[in-house]
Amino acid sequence: MNKKGIGISLNAELVNGDLEVLERHLGYIANAGCDYAELILHGLDVVIGGRVHQRRLERVRQVLDKYELGYTMHLPYELNLLSCSKGDDYERVFEAGIELSAAIGADTIVYHSSFAELTDHNLMQHYFPTYGRLPREELFQILLEEDAMKLRRLGSIAKDAGITIGVENNIWYDIKNDYTYGMNPQTLVEHVRYVGLDNVGITLDVGHCYLTSIAYDYDFKKAIEAALPYVKHLHVHDNFGELYDAKAFMSNLPYGYGDLHLPVGWGDIPYEEVFQWIDQYQGIVNMEIEFRLYPHFQEAVEDMRKLLAK
Repeated sequence: MNKKGIGISLNAELVNGDLEVLERHLGYIANAGCDYAELILHGLDVVIGGRVHQRRLERVRQVLDKYELGYTMHLPYELNLLSCSKGDDYERVFEAGIELSAAIGADTIVYHSSFAELTDHNLMQHYFPTYGRLPREELFQILLEEDAMKLRRLGSIAKDAGITIGVENNIWYDIKNDYTYGMNPQTLVEHVRYVGLDNVGITLDVGHCYLTSIAYDYDFKKAIEAALPYVKHLHVHDNFGELYDAKAFMSNLPYGYGDLHLPVGWGDIPYEEVFQWIDQYQGIVNMEIEFRLYPHFQEAVEDMRKLLAK
């Protein structure tokens, strides 16, 4: 695999806008031997009210410039272009995220895939008055068209700035009322193909794919292989394939429940096979490791380099 480098993600809640914490945590990542750090937009306090705050940007940039790291940008986790109540706000923040990424030299943006909450309440209050009393499946197809139009517009702005957008396959613990294209990488492929821009592709999250392939009964290997031609960015972390969440990390960890974000090799995902399946991938390998495990960052980077070298 001809990788661009190895990265580790920050934790937005731990940074929480504190520049001293940001500097210290970037130091952990740099000292571990990483080439990149993945920033989380809502942990930086630079985008305020849907706009980039220039003075704040300069302060953050001073911290980033202290390290010989490249940067990628993860948009806020809850940002959802198909939100029936906040969609316009989320779209403005997405656009501001492109501006921020360009300003700090981050050429890759990660966006959690969109979903529509088609609850009875939302249908009556938001969707039926606009679209008529359509069945959920028919309504969702219309919403997919709208989402693709938004991603096409945002993708064009990003392309002009030299930025790639990777739409991430996400996890859902309960999909009763949530309609999404992002749970299975194969349906995510269909959506980014429909968007039709060469700089809008997939952030393949291997850990999410492993969890959802077991929970919702699709083929893990086939999904990854189908996504490969469209993968712009890679998230790797480990878990035990148990899609159950007791909410607190320390409550989940003893039992191996949920999206644990463990270092590769600590769980059950067959990463040696996975890297054989995606051998043609040439981008950044970004490790999303639970930040409380930062004392293990260096060994995680060393293990990853050995694994990639195979």
